[in-house]
Amino acid sequence: MKKIIIGIIFLILIITAFFIVNEIKSGETEAVNSEKKLEVDLAKSMEESKKENKKIEVLLTKVPQELKNKGYGQTGLSFSSEYRIFTVQVEDKEFVKRNRSKVENMIVNIAKEIEFQDFDVNFRVLESDGEIGQEEQKLRESLSKVSKVTSDLFKEKGYHDINYSILLHPKKEIIIEGKNEVLEKKDEIEKLIANTVFSKTNMNFTVKIQKKSENEIRDQNWQPVFSAIREETKREFEEYTGFAYSFHPEPLQIIIKTNLEKPKWFWNSNKKVKQITNYVDKIIELKKEELSIEKIPYAIIIRDKNDKKIN
Repeated sequence: MKKIIIGIIFLILIITAFFIVNEIKSGETEAVNSEKKLEVDLAKSMEESKKENKKIEVLLTKVPQELKNKGYGQTGLSFSSEYRIFTVQVEDKEFVKRNRSKVENMIVNIAKEIEFQDFDVNFRVLESDGEIGQEEQKLRESLSKVSKVTSDLFKEKGYHDINYSILLHPKKEIIIEGKNEVLEKKDEIEKLIANTVFSKTNMNFTVKIQKKSENEIRDQNWQPVFSAIREETKREFEEYTGFAYSFHPEPLQIIIKTNLEKPKWFWNSNKKVKQITNYVDKIIELKKEELSIEKIPYAIIIRDKNDKKIN
């Protein structure tokens, strides 16, 4: 009898162990499938975002050019991804009164051509009183001339994606962030730009070509990652309210701001916090692989509505 009871207990233990093992395996399989689905869905979303951004680039290039060709003069155009608003920058209120509907229709028609939808158009007058002072006007024209001469010269010499800034105070300078191809001919290019600017604008500028620091290069390389984090997290989580990052102190801090409440007890883990953290981590993983950028340590920090860390 005792042997039978022991046998039954042993059998029960075997059956229980079997179900536990199967449950663990099932949980692991479910986790793997869930991770794969997240990766596939996220990759699809990021591809859609990339196409959307290309359309925005086309509009930001084509609309000002079209306005110029139609004789509307110098205008600027910017786009807010957060509010999906195109802002047309104009120099006076009269322009808005005369041309608002025509400019709006032009933007809408160009957007239709490239299948870009769901946006508003806003106008921003650069001078609140509708008038630009003579000195201000001269300053803008001078900067525009110097910038055009510099850009045209780079294109003529076959240098692309060159960043530069133009300073007027405390002295007139053109500061160029040089790549290897420019740095190799530093003295020659500095002299060429200074002479060309003077001959075409009658203005003396000191030209300085300087190498980007390692920190600047790293920051620039990671900007597409940061953009993807902002776009995809905002799209996926209604709790998302903002983004920030800092390379100092190390490791790189990736900060996600939310409207979540901080858990009252330390063991009361927030499921949403874990979802956001995992989502952001996957974005970083996919973008790093796509861009082949340097692998550096980073920490994802989730903040609640009071800006307190909750993970």
